[in-house]
Amino acid sequence: MLSIQSDSVVVIRKEKTISYPAGNRFHPDRSYPELPVKGTDKSNEVYRMVRGLLIDLRLDSKNINTSGWNPFGSFITPGMNVFIKPNTVVHEHPDKKDLFSVIVHPSVIRPVLDYVCLALKGKGTITIGDSQLYTSDFDKMLLNSGLGELLNWYKDQTTIPITWFDLRLNKAKRSYLYGKWDREKIEHDPLGYQNVDLGNYSRFVGMDASRFRTAVASYKKTVSHHSDGRHEYVIPRSFLNCDVVINIAKLKTHRRTAVTLGLKNYMGIPACKACVPHFITGSPKEGGDQYVHPSFRKRIGTFLHDTIQSSRYTPVKFVCAAAKKLLWNSHQIIPFKDTVYEAMWPGNDTLWRTLADLNRVVMYADKEGKMRKTVQRKQLVIVDGIVGGEGDGPLACDPVLSGTMIAGFSPVAVDAAATTAMGFDVEKIPLVIKAFDESDSEIPLFRGKTDDVLVFLNGSKMKLEQFKTDFNLNFEAHPQWVGNV
Repeated sequence: MLSIQSDSVVVIRKEKTISYPAGNRFHPDRSYPELPVKGTDKSNEVYRMVRGLLIDLRLDSKNINTSGWNPFGSFITPGMNVFIKPNTVVHEHPDKKDLFSVIVHPSVIRPVLDYVCLALKGKGTITIGDSQLYTSDFDKMLLNSGLGELLNWYKDQTTIPITWFDLRLNKAKRSYLYGKWDREKIEHDPLGYQNVDLGNYSRFVGMDASRFRTAVASYKKTVSHHSDGRHEYVIPRSFLNCDVVINIAKLKTHRRTAVTLGLKNYMGIPACKACVPHFITGSPKEGGDQYVHPSFRKRIGTFLHDTIQSSRYTPVKFVCAAAKKLLWNSHQIIPFKDTVYEAMWPGNDTLWRTLADLNRVVMYADKEGKMRKTVQRKQLVIVDGIVGGEGDGPLACDPVLSGTMIAGFSPVAVDAAATTAMGFDVEKIPLVIKAFDESDSEIPLFRGKTDDVLVFLNGSKMKLEQFKTDFNLNFEAHPQWVGNV
């Protein structure tokens, strides 16, 4: 019989009227017998909803609603290192809309902290971190979201060491030269960083690495991480050192992968942006996925962009940036056959591979960064969909008051259910469906097919196919994905 704690199980709660609470400490909505928490906030329905997900997962089922209930106790024991990975990709919404259509609300993180501390029983560590968008400001995110205030207060409520920091090796610094960005070194992880090489386990094996690109880094560095049989990612040691990772994702759309949920949330683990390929130069006819149709102008534009990113000389960067701007503006006179340039379309055949690699790192890389054939850390995935994001995701989403929370132990199963909940077809989204295709691998992300995913919707059990007909949040896809999902 399938255990409720199986990787195949996904639980979903949906409420018509629920919103994020005000305040900054996000106390429980009431006193619960298992928690030694002082203070309550009746308006915090999110706490009740997260707790409900843990009940639906039947965690420590024999003790539910008793003082002995320890929902995380089956996978977190005293002395462990726990890493909490929320999606905090930006510090503000670019269109000044609801920030929490783009990032996780701290009221979702509060109950997670409470139940992690309960399981650790005073022994162990908690680390919270994210590798944000290159141009994002981690400190401003902490301030604008209220997460910083919560964490600063919470660390004084427990003897368990709690640390949080920006996982990036460097971030963007405004140069004021043609509106471009320079790089500022940060390196906050006290344990340092480790190159993790997937070798033949990578989804990029056999591909021409010289054409791998990410828009915000030197292509030379990207190629160096994926050459000579290496496929390596720069991972913070504080992450590798964890025994359990709690992945708190956002329910929203994405321009390159259609959705960004549990699988995509691990894009916020690598410390170095150069090691994560986003696309392959050229059109599909030329063996790439950067744009739809072959284009001489776009090919020249790629050369100029490569020079901007890789040259050490400011005058060279300036000249190339000006030339690239003029070249791109030529479309106003002679239109391009398509408007795609950095693989923000359904034809992107690269980013799902990067994410498959990163999810394998999460599952199978040991504390020294060596790939093993056994799972190295337990995962719990929670998707914050109280307010979701549709349309121009992942950064400029339109808010959706979806009132939905999702949880499970496998990001693959969770993403299949969440994608379906959004009204999209799992079979049309490579990021999700390809994760099921490798079930016979030595190190699979999921052992099984989509038919094996079992959804519990407000307690009612159903297969994914039935769930597809019974539940639909009707999210609007990213403009480039409309009609393709």
